[in-house]
Amino acid sequence: MIAQNNQQTRPYIYELDPLRAVTALTVIAVHVLAGTVGLNQTQTGLQMQNGLITSVHFTRDVFMFITALALTYVYFGRPFSGKRFWAKRSIGVLLPYCIWSIAYTWVNTSQHSPAAFTKLALFNILTGNASYQLYYILLTIQLYLVLPLFLLFLKHIKQHPLRALSISFALQVLLMYFDYRYLQQGTLASSGVWQVVAFYQNRFLLTYQFFFILGGLVALSLQQGRAFVLRYGKWIVSGFVLALAALWVHFLLQVDVYHESLGYASSVLQPMMTFYSPTVIVLLCWLACRWASRTDQQGHPKGYRFWRILSDASFGIYLVHVFILTALLQWVVPFMPEAWPVALRVFLTWFLTAGGAIAISILLMKTPVLSYLVGRSAHWHWSKDAKALQEWFSNTFLAACLSEARMQFVGRLQKIIPFHRSREMERKERSGDAQHV
Repeated sequence: MIAQNNQQTRPYIYELDPLRAVTALTVIAVHVLAGTVGLNQTQTGLQMQNGLITSVHFTRDVFMFITALALTYVYFGRPFSGKRFWAKRSIGVLLPYCIWSIAYTWVNTSQHSPAAFTKLALFNILTGNASYQLYYILLTIQLYLVLPLFLLFLKHIKQHPLRALSISFALQVLLMYFDYRYLQQGTLASSGVWQVVAFYQNRFLLTYQFFFILGGLVALSLQQGRAFVLRYGKWIVSGFVLALAALWVHFLLQVDVYHESLGYASSVLQPMMTFYSPTVIVLLCWLACRWASRTDQQGHPKGYRFWRILSDASFGIYLVHVFILTALLQWVVPFMPEAWPVALRVFLTWFLTAGGAIAISILLMKTPVLSYLVGRSAHWHWSKDAKALQEWFSNTFLAACLSEARMQFVGRLQKIIPFHRSREMERKERSGDAQHV
């Protein structure tokens, strides 16, 4: 299930790789579903697609969980060097965030005069307004800023994790209820100050406090968490199915009974998501732990290289996919035949967006200098890469053909050489006889 990481004294968590990759691809699904909702020509189709959007709105909560788990696992109980921490995060997060924010600002605005553009770009970097998916990076940076306090908080509550989680969950439900009923639609929604709060609430750290605390506490009890999910797999699946059914019933009640708008009924920040997202997190953890528990002789799960690459590319996928999706929605989706089912067109849009984002992210990730755009530092290792190419070449069909040709050539050469040697010996013997005569 785990293996030793060369750069960390603590074992590598293989389960995080598929969690990151699947969540990044699901983020693309959320944006594709939202961007293609206009393809539906019937009210039933609109409701079904918005219901699907609601069911995949767990992605941000999973991201918060994963981020807190990884940071806690690495830094809890160790001396914390702020200088070393920020040196690493500046290259891995801040630099690509600023570059992509500037790029999205350039594409999404007509204000290209130096002064106006600079002002707008700086504002977008500070607020995450350059593109609709960049708010998550602002949340990550906020967690970085308070990480020493967060670790100290976990130190005080780790002796009573269930009590701490219960209090945090109750606060999360109350916060979402207040937000959903009064801030998004209610007496506070029309207030100037509260409108600003409502606009920026999705990029505020405390909005997701329960999922940060959940991830931190899971990191402190990793072995117990693995044992729990592997033991109660059937209950976890059943709980998820019930939670998904309850989510869809709640959505239909809002739309058909209470006549709420589709946008309001599919809001991410609502109390129902506080109950639904944890079931998805536990389900994904169970699937990841099942995969990671089946290892080879070296202790690696099957296909771990594949998931490692996707995990490493997930940050780049998250950054670049909006460019691809925007182009597809403008130049490809409108020209898809209307005779095709909506589900097929939506799937193709997701497939092209995800495939393109994966390819571009991996290409950038493996290219020196450009790798900094996706938070990586690539170097060309000649001996290692040459060996990898040699191993790859030795397993190809062309190599097999060349090897067979070489063997045939050597065989013929061996037949020719003895013949020439025998002729040479005869010539020398005749020459010697002549001399003796």
